[in-house]
Amino acid sequence: MLSLPRWFRASQFYAAFALFSFKSAWAEPTPEPAKADDFGKDIQLAPFVVNGAPISVSIHARTKADRRYAEKFADEVVEIAYQTLGSSTGKGLIIVGAEKEPHPVTLFRKFIAMARAGKLDASLTEDAGKLEAMLVKLQERFKSDEKSHEAAGINFDAFMPALPMPLEGAGARLYQLAWAEGFDGQRIEQKLKSITHADLDRDEFTRFDWVFYVPPQSVISAVFKDVLKKAMTAEKMGIFKRAAVRSAVFVFNPVVKKAFDAMRRGLLFMTILRAEGNYPEGDVDALTKVYIRAIMPDLKPGSGDERARALAAIEKQKIANAEYAKDPFVKPTRLVTFDAVAYLPFEGEYGSNPEKLGLWFKREGDVFRWDRAGAKEKPRLFYPAGERLLVNETGTVTIQFLVNEKGDVTGVEERWVRERRTIPRKDLPGR
Repeated sequence: MLSLPRWFRASQFYAAFALFSFKSAWAEPTPEPAKADDFGKDIQLAPFVVNGAPISVSIHARTKADRRYAEKFADEVVEIAYQTLGSSTGKGLIIVGAEKEPHPVTLFRKFIAMARAGKLDASLTEDAGKLEAMLVKLQERFKSDEKSHEAAGINFDAFMPALPMPLEGAGARLYQLAWAEGFDGQRIEQKLKSITHADLDRDEFTRFDWVFYVPPQSVISAVFKDVLKKAMTAEKMGIFKRAAVRSAVFVFNPVVKKAFDAMRRGLLFMTILRAEGNYPEGDVDALTKVYIRAIMPDLKPGSGDERARALAAIEKQKIANAEYAKDPFVKPTRLVTFDAVAYLPFEGEYGSNPEKLGLWFKREGDVFRWDRAGAKEKPRLFYPAGERLLVNETGTVTIQFLVNEKGDVTGVEERWVRERRTIPRKDLPGR
């Protein structure tokens, strides 16, 4: 049986982009380039109603097909977001891009590069910094674990043209500026050189609580073809293997289409919760994660009602979020002075399965290692932060040793943000 290449299997997100392709044979003609004064005329309120209440979501689209596309995309997300919030989802705007228009990320990068080069007013430096931080975070969300992807050109930039995203703050104003300049690169650059921070404060989107950009449908097809070509070239496939991969694409296309749609819906869900909810950022991320997982295809028959499954997962996560708020992860401070010998009783192997190698805790001078037995990886160093508490170098993970009433070390609790697990000690006396 043919083994699919690593790029095909590595992650649901990349697989979704690499395999998802749809473009109607009856697609409408590409719209004309934007004009500076016609943005508002293409905004119409979408007829969304949840539990008898009208939802204020407007859609900016230049063709009927684009409008139907946006309405279908937003319909279920808005309902789930309403049920999650328990109240209004706010006044939202969904913008459907067009083929000849650059993706917002391209505009943001141009703005950041000009600010770095000193070509913009000094008052825009902070805006450029905020946009850059947002882009870094966005790229981290969709980072692949496969090193071979980068070498083949299968990276964030390859998928970016098909990526939906919220338009917030300076980013929203930059999009409006680009629209007013007809998305012409030279005109945009000249305009950017003439504005100040005060100009970015004049935002025509202020009547909306959130704004979300969706790439045009046809871009998905172009991204798919480009990534597939790069992947097969990187894998040095012959004609027969290429044919086999294309067959796999055809067979799994409906599944991957749904996976990609789940990721896009998750981003819109996150945007609405961030704008209208009173949740901390970590809560929003956790709720978005379970929502995407609930609607992601798993190839299992009889998975039940998707809407009910999503709402149940969200309610469960709400309870988990409330419990976490009672005892959140706090980065501990390393002890300046300590007796390393006092931590020797904790040395040993930990693991729930006696038949498999577990995790080892051992001392190395004034630091301690917490490594998986037999693993060939960089040592995980931990430093004392309490009587039975140690923290890693970055402060993102702690281990706290557990003892019984006799003083025996029974296990260790490993903890990081929103996650914790207890690992029993393997060599506990009497076990």
